[in-house]
Amino acid sequence: MRFIVFLFILILPTFGWTQDFAEFFKEGTQHYTAKEYDKARDAFAKAIEKDPNNATALTNLALAQFQLGNKALAVGLLRKVLTIDPELATAQAGLKFALKQIDLKDLPHQIETYESVHAKLLAPIPVWVYLILTALFLFITGWTFLTYMGRRRQALSAEKAPPSPPLMGFVFALALICSLGLLSLKLYDSTIVRATIIEDRVSMQTAPGESQVALLDLSGGMEVIVKSTEKEWSQITYPGSLTGWIKSSSLIVTSGQ
Repeated sequence: MRFIVFLFILILPTFGWTQDFAEFFKEGTQHYTAKEYDKARDAFAKAIEKDPNNATALTNLALAQFQLGNKALAVGLLRKVLTIDPELATAQAGLKFALKQIDLKDLPHQIETYESVHAKLLAPIPVWVYLILTALFLFITGWTFLTYMGRRRQALSAEKAPPSPPLMGFVFALALICSLGLLSLKLYDSTIVRATIIEDRVSMQTAPGESQVALLDLSGGMEVIVKSTEKEWSQITYPGSLTGWIKSSSLIVTSGQ
């Protein structure tokens, strides 16, 4: 598992945290490098209690879980990391590696346009990127048309032919509309509750409760959408496929919380 060790070394802390967090993180690091993965897992879990959204600690916890054989849980944790910080290279590489190590069998399903957009344009890109792009295109579009209106006013005052409408202004306006659309989708997507199956295999049922009719089997590492919860049961759907119920303990929520 040299690749996992290499990833771990890359994400050693390089900045200060709260004292309790730093102590637990340091303890986890020491146990991990000593290959005491169960102790490393416990230490990183305590660190995360102090800072639940710390992407570095979550990544290290995922690597410890992977070394302990909990590969599906590691996949879920890494997906949670990438929800917090989509650009964290170590989590991206770790997720790609972990997915190759598990027997992830795809199910027959329809390819949904929205899920394709989610995978290619929404999940990998932070919301601040779309905010900056939208603000930039808004400024350029406004400046272009204000400049055009000023030139047009001057031409009319001098009784000259008005200038042609700015072609680039319309191009930037179209880019602004696209950017606004993607920003809206990104904000909407952040409200969708997504989770990862953390058990090796679990049956999706027609209704919550024991001994219900099984619809199909889901394997560990699959990403599903959580529709609702009822006590210890969750109604989930595999995008483009069926909707059913599984125990909430079989899931780790990765986004939309």
